[in-house]
Amino acid sequence: MKKTWTMAVCLMAAGVFAQKPEKGNVTTELGLTLGTGGNTVNTYGINGRYFYKPDLAFVLGLGGSYSMDVNNYAENADGTGDEGKFTYRSRYTELSLGLQKHYTGTSRLSPFIGADLLIGADGTNQKGEDAGTSGYVKNYSYEREAQSAQVGIRATVGFDFWVMSGMYVGAIYRPISIIVQRQDDITTTSGSNGSTVKTVTPGGSFATLSTFGEVGSIRVGWLF
Repeated sequence: MKKTWTMAVCLMAAGVFAQKPEKGNVTTELGLTLGTGGNTVNTYGINGRYFYKPDLAFVLGLGGSYSMDVNNYAENADGTGDEGKFTYRSRYTELSLGLQKHYTGTSRLSPFIGADLLIGADGTNQKGEDAGTSGYVKNYSYEREAQSAQVGIRATVGFDFWVMSGMYVGAIYRPISIIVQRQDDITTTSGSNGSTVKTVTPGGSFATLSTFGEVGSIRVGWLF
């Protein structure tokens, strides 16, 4: 018990002396994106920041995600008979360069606004084995491949909370973004009993303005 109280007092003392970044400091952080859906979802984010001034930071980020959703279908409504499987996979990788303006806040809290330039690439794969997009289909196969690349700019809003000297937690939200996307040709192969047909849907370019924002991220970071 004595050791526990001693550790608690040390952590409190460290928190009291938590120090915000100064000119020339570098921070690095890991981000976890909040989200639901799919059987497997893995999202990562690694950011580095250089504080040109105590209230102005340049940001370099690497992020991405991978998800997989598997649906198993039975031949009969009661779950008996043969089985089919339909799998959906998606992936995304992104590199960003940004700027953050930090405000006074409190001795530990540092709110900020900013903007990011980004480039990214994503892809999806849908594959059915004895299954289509909506259920069991005997001796049927289906596969669809799609890939695209993006460039864009987005606004950022967030905060750092320094829990102790050299360590912070925080959150970030991106309320507005403008993305220009180039979609490659989409290839679909489907058929029954080993006889398949391949179709190609031409790709194209388009721009998207999002004003509803992206799902926010929780961040944990360290000061060097």
